[in-house]
Amino acid sequence: MGLYLHIPFCLRKCRYCDFLSFACSQPEILSEYTEALCREIKIKASEWPYRIVDSIYIGGGTPSILSAADVRKLMDCIWDNFIVDDEAEITIECNPATAAEDKLHSFVENGINRISIGVQSWDNSVLRLLGRAHDKNDAFTAVRNAKKAGFDNINLDLMFGIPGQTMKMWRDSIRQCIFLRPQHISLYSLQVEEETPFYQMIYEDHIMAEPSDVIDRRMYHDAIIMLEDAGYDLYEISNAALPGFESRHNMKYWSYKEYLGLGLGASSFMGGVRYKNCSDMIEYLQYIKAGKAPVNVSDIEKYNKRDEMGIYVFTGLRKSEGIDVNEFYQLFGVEFFSVYDPSLINIYFGYLDYDNGRLRLTDKGRDISNRIMAEFV
Repeated sequence: MGLYLHIPFCLRKCRYCDFLSFACSQPEILSEYTEALCREIKIKASEWPYRIVDSIYIGGGTPSILSAADVRKLMDCIWDNFIVDDEAEITIECNPATAAEDKLHSFVENGINRISIGVQSWDNSVLRLLGRAHDKNDAFTAVRNAKKAGFDNINLDLMFGIPGQTMKMWRDSIRQCIFLRPQHISLYSLQVEEETPFYQMIYEDHIMAEPSDVIDRRMYHDAIIMLEDAGYDLYEISNAALPGFESRHNMKYWSYKEYLGLGLGASSFMGGVRYKNCSDMIEYLQYIKAGKAPVNVSDIEKYNKRDEMGIYVFTGLRKSEGIDVNEFYQLFGVEFFSVYDPSLINIYFGYLDYDNGRLRLTDKGRDISNRIMAEFV
């Protein structure tokens, strides 16, 4: 199974972010949360005592905001309470503003072997608009420090479709990433969510506008062409990697594999059941203090078999390899085309491809992926 740990703290909240995270850098609060998370690790480990953990992902928020000592405490607690595979992929997310070399070196010493750096852009004007806590020099330094610390599996996050971002800015960001040669690059189109400053700036105050869908798609396709020419393989709609460096943990989400979520608001899919930890910090700490798993009964997501089939297809079509209809039968005990209309392949001809038992989106299909995947939900 995979293990996910949520660290809900950041130096400051970005203008586009609607994740469960808070601006906080007070060491005592971060350490108190670390202690609570360690106690939850012990509680949850007792529920799944014989499962082997083959991927660990420490996400957020900004996990690298924690001190080296707090991260060491978390990792020691995981080693002590879970059976961790010797070849497990262990990732930590990092903001470039929190990427001191000695801290990253400590991460490597404690078994973390993959780092995901939230660069987002190599243009300072774009970074300021996003409300990021770093500039491009911080990002360069973070990558350099990660390599010096011993990380040989580095991901860089980039964002496109940002108001004011030109095609030149975007191509320059891709070129810069290719020059640095990380093993993995993630590409995300800006999603403007309600209750964020960006939403207010665009839809209420009207002081800036979202780029058109045409520009958004052009940015996406230009990036894919540049990355593939540089030897990267687009193995999922938003992720490209050098051969052998696909994110093993994220592949669990897209491949209907089990994962256990720890920390505030973390989601789990274990034993065929989907559930979330509570999202209120006071409630979370009360559960932990009482020695109970911080899962509110109302947060247990009840899906029937047909719903689970839809989840399998929806997430699986994100992968470039698509889904295997034989695996579908093994999981659900029914033939794929007895559940879904085979005429969809003809309706979306050129966008949806079926060959040798695999259903996948074509290059054109990625542009209307949500519309196609919705057909299977």
